Amino acid sequence: MADVIKSLLTDVAKGFFGNDYLRDYTHASKTFRPNNYAYAPKFKHLFHVYFDINTDQIPASKSWPTLAEDKNFGLAVKSVKLPSYSFDLHTMNQYNRKRIVQTKIKYDPISIAFHDDNKDLIRKLWHTYYTYYYKDAATPDMSPGITSGRDIYDPVTTTGHDWGYIGEGTSPATGNNIGSSKPSFFRTINVYGFNQHNFSLYTYVNPIIENFSHDTYNYAENGTMENTMSIQYETVKYYSGAINGRSPGEIVKQFGDVAHYDRTLSPIAMPGTNASILGPNGLLDTASGIIDDLTPDENGNINILGAIRSGGSLLNTFKNPKSLLNAAKSDALGLAADTIRGTPNRNTLFNFPAASSSVVTQTNNALGTLFRGVATKPQVPPGP
Repeated sequence: MADVIKSLLTDVAKGFFGNDYLRDYTHASKTFRPNNYAYAPKFKHLFHVYFDINTDQIPASKSWPTLAEDKNFGLAVKSVKLPSYSFDLHTMNQYNRKRIVQTKIKYDPISIAFHDDNKDLIRKLWHTYYTYYYKDAATPDMSPGITSGRDIYDPVTTTGHDWGYIGEGTSPATGNNIGSSKPSFFRTINVYGFNQHNFSLYTYVNPIIENFSHDTYNYAENGTMENTMSIQYETVKYYSGAINGRSPGEIVKQFGDVAHYDRTLSPIAMPGTNASILGPNGLLDTASGIIDDLTPDENGNINILGAIRSGGSLLNTFKNPKSLLNAAKSDALGLAADTIRGTPNRNTLFNFPAASSSVVTQTNNALGTLFRGVATKPQVPPGP
């Protein structure tokens, strides 16, 4: 019975202070972690979509209520397919030897699924696109509950309104505007995939909606509504780069806006659980956390339990003085490498200097001298 109670208390303490049982295996660590997780797979849920509407060439777009209220349609994107290609190939006979010749590239349509949001943001976007190209829903006699009586046999009693596809430009056909085509509604649709503080960008050029579909109401289903559309496009451009953490919207359009994104650091990570000196949840974070816990709040209360937990986590992390020395060396070498490399967690082609260079060796020797006293057991002076 005593062993059971002891085991229970040990497990509770490890769960309270943090434990070592959650760790990666050596093979997976060496495969995926080196070179800033170069071989680690990307996550499907880390993406952002930006719809670049052609407001410069469409003067009427300034009065569109959808664009005036909110332009961040990417927040409602549920899923988006990346581009796919197919090629026309022909097999030729060259003196009884097969030769495969390619003659054309085809850009396969891609599909985008949207959440049917409560603000009807995507519904308004579709209606704006719909009425921009087709006048069926823009005629004044299509009021709610009233069906238009106009058909091919009914004389047109109203003027100034068209039906069907409208392909002319938005400006009067005079002077230089004669023969000009109607500007495209979308200039581009940009899909950003995120990984390790970097982004991979896929840009669909001159996209045209091929199919748009609303969802189905059904009492027998318990789920959320969505809208789907498929688009065709003329070509795809590829870009990549690093995300600016302070102002991400300058690089990744409409991403990281404080109106829709929480930039506060998560409190889930426990101070003292990372064997690091300078890194997050390491030694410095633990000291700051203990000081904050021991500082009285507005009501004079002190979080003694939080301070004990942070201190206990730090004690379990640095179980011996040598681990503190190794952590200090690792942090210093990592900081030096990141400084030389440029952007932290950025995949680059070159990394100078190498680990065996004189700069790293001198840094290692200096840290060894600085923390040499930590690795030895302090001498207790004899008593009187």
